[in-house]
Amino acid sequence: IQLLALAPKLPREAAPPLPGLPSATAVARTLRSTEFASQVLTTADEIVAHRFPLLGFHIETGPAIEWRRDYLNRRSTDLKYFRLVPYLDAARAGDHKNIWELNRHQHLVLLAQAFLFSDRAAYLEEIVRQLNSWWEQNPFQRGINWTSALEVAFRAFSWLWIYHLAGGHMEPGFRSRFLESLYRHGCHLETNLSFYFSPNTHLLGEAVVLHALGCSFPFFPRASRWQQLGRETVLLEAKRQVRNDGSHFEQSTYYHVYALDMFLFHAVMSNPSSEYLGMLSRMADFLHALMGPQQLLPFLGDDDGGRWFHPYGARDQFGRATLAMCATLLRRDDWTFNQEDLHQQIGRAS
Repeated sequence: IQLLALAPKLPREAAPPLPGLPSATAVARTLRSTEFASQVLTTADEIVAHRFPLLGFHIETGPAIEWRRDYLNRRSTDLKYFRLVPYLDAARAGDHKNIWELNRHQHLVLLAQAFLFSDRAAYLEEIVRQLNSWWEQNPFQRGINWTSALEVAFRAFSWLWIYHLAGGHMEPGFRSRFLESLYRHGCHLETNLSFYFSPNTHLLGEAVVLHALGCSFPFFPRASRWQQLGRETVLLEAKRQVRNDGSHFEQSTYYHVYALDMFLFHAVMSNPSSEYLGMLSRMADFLHALMGPQQLLPFLGDDDGGRWFHPYGARDQFGRATLAMCATLLRRDDWTFNQEDLHQQIGRAS
């Protein structure tokens, strides 16, 4: 409550918050004629029709989205304080994974991309409609969508990208509500980091997002604290979670890509040390060996099914964009990739 009392002083003008990234409009112009842009627009039209591609299947919600509903198992939960929600009891709450995946709002990032690729206001209007309904159905720390700090981080991460892509096109009143809700997400993360429960990619993703929020929104009252806590936690987890051979300690190929994407984004948002960049290079070497000459990701170990960036397309190719980003950021020419492999990553800047 004390944290929330420190209401952020919101800027009068919207500005892309992500430092070091090119103009979203300029990148969109570059990618407009690509296959990636075409795929984004096709998927965006499905989303506007409320037909959502999730985890290898589709759900159709109808005109009104019920954000706390597991549509596959036809279960919904109420608005109890988040610690009282029985989210692990499928009989009472449904499959929380099905609910959380939609509430990550990665599909709204895709709508923001589609808006820049097409200049169609309908995509931006759909973002506004869905966020307004989400805020109505998910008050702060009430309901199943606040029970996992990582899911709060995923949603905040999506909103951060939405603001970078389309913040300048938001109506001022909506923009203010958007930023105030984003600040609340940061406050929730600061006090609920997964140090004791799931101190793995959960904790890593939460810390990466907390740091990014502090860097991207310096007018937030807790921004400097978020930067410090997020950075310290990411660096600690880099030493704890990544082995000397570059493998991720969960021993899962899928989670290896997951974690590497998180570490990569943190590198973009910070001034990484040579030690940190060396860790990224080892992880990329390990991924390159895993994918082999076919550049396909084998599914070994646990499989979350989601993705840090752009969770659409063939899942066995998710590692290609990650490796392409590593080659570009680390200036390595021994990891071969197609230029199109980068589009899923740089499309965020669009």
